[in-house]
Amino acid sequence: MDATTTSPLAATNAVFARIARDIGRRIASGQIPEGAVLPKEVALQEEFGVSRQAVREALKVLGEKGMITARKRAGTFVSARAGWNLLDPDVLSWHSAGSLPDTVLRDLVELRRAVEPLAVTLAAQRADDAALARIGAALEDMRVGAGDQTQFYKADIAFHLSIFDASGNSLIRQLSTILAPLLRISFDLQMEAHENLLEGYEAHAAVFHAIEAGDGAAASAAMSRLLDRSVTEIYRSKSISRRRDSVSR
Repeated sequence: MDATTTSPLAATNAVFARIARDIGRRIASGQIPEGAVLPKEVALQEEFGVSRQAVREALKVLGEKGMITARKRAGTFVSARAGWNLLDPDVLSWHSAGSLPDTVLRDLVELRRAVEPLAVTLAAQRADDAALARIGAALEDMRVGAGDQTQFYKADIAFHLSIFDASGNSLIRQLSTILAPLLRISFDLQMEAHENLLEGYEAHAAVFHAIEAGDGAAASAAMSRLLDRSVTEIYRSKSISRRRDSVSR
């Protein structure tokens, strides 16, 4: 799987997809808040320079994802976040690290703790030579990229997605479409916290060596330690952001 592909709409250049992404990102960031009325179709046509049909298709996409609701004679409103389909890869990819609510961040942490130790245990039991080679290649890219945060975390995402694939569990593999954008957000937060990338590489190497040895228990323990480290960095980043916001007010 290409670790850079984070959502279905990212794979299309259709005009309606571009409009849906743009409006979706504004909603996810809070630029257009919950309960707000979207501009009328004519105004969106003018803004994006597109046909009415393209605007309607874009709004249909956002409606299907639970982000907006049309009310007869009242307009189209941004839905409460509780109604958004947060398991939708597009909705997830439209969030930035800063716009992710604390409750969703908590849910992300809990999901990773539930899924990744199991995935790595299964990978230790089932990974063939090709799967091990993909995980190892991602790990090597992390080592090479230890001086460049962007390169490092791109390889980090590939490392985790390769483990999901190596688990041999079709449901865990499909979860990767959800977890890929969540991992991106997670790693964006870790970048802001200035994680020690060399130490991060070594933590991932411990996971890989346990998989390579076929030791599921050791792989699960190493992944749990890695997640503990990640969670510490994520919440440190949130603390830094809050302090910075309070100073800027």
